[in-house]
Amino acid sequence: MSSQRTQPPRQYGAEEVQEILQRTSSLERKKQLERPTMELSEIEAIAKEAGLDPSLVRRAAQELEQKKGEHGLGSRLAGAPLRQVFEREVEGELTVASHEGLATELRAALGRSSVLGQVSAVGRTLTWSSISRSGKLEVHVFPRDGKTVIRVEADFSQLAGGLFGGLMGGLGGGLGANLAWMLPVTAHLPWYSGVAGFGAVLVGAWGLARGIYGAAVGSQGKKLEALVDTLELRVRESLTAAK
Repeated sequence: MSSQRTQPPRQYGAEEVQEILQRTSSLERKKQLERPTMELSEIEAIAKEAGLDPSLVRRAAQELEQKKGEHGLGSRLAGAPLRQVFEREVEGELTVASHEGLATELRAALGRSSVLGQVSAVGRTLTWSSISRSGKLEVHVFPRDGKTVIRVEADFSQLAGGLFGGLMGGLGGGLGANLAWMLPVTAHLPWYSGVAGFGAVLVGAWGLARGIYGAAVGSQGKKLEALVDTLELRVRESLTAAK
């Protein structure tokens, strides 16, 4: 038998190596994206490999969650989300020494509402909370994985309850109830005209409350987003000054 000669291993040039590695990276990303679920940290890693700012991933994820919240039954009926969350991340961990300056910035940014608020510090976490006619507001600033997280949470359920309960209860129980008996008795219309009149008043009251609530939440949302932007700027300044 004639001996078979072993072929030497294939040699790849520098350009081919680079092309293979790029292709491998592309296939790996494609494999990850095909998974049914993925943790936020994994999405951040993919964003970093793609040349995107990974710090914006959490912000985008929160905006997605808020968008989903807008399609919930309660939010659809109310005309706006019942709860909003805004979050920013800044590279570097803010120290406790910066809490006092940040608390002062919070009071200045929130204006009159800060009178009803309370600032507290537990460990390395600074918290500001208040309850007003607009609802419950909480601001948290804390370190996480080498970063400083600024998180603002607003709960508007109290505002929604007051508006819808007040307008629908007031108009429905007042004007609606009067129409319910006046149309059949005084105007001598069929009995169901009273039911229809009562229902029309309730629908009108709901529409009015929905419009007022949507405008109020929209206005508050803009203010809260501006607040988060201001706090993010102050945190960046504090971290730069501490270097």
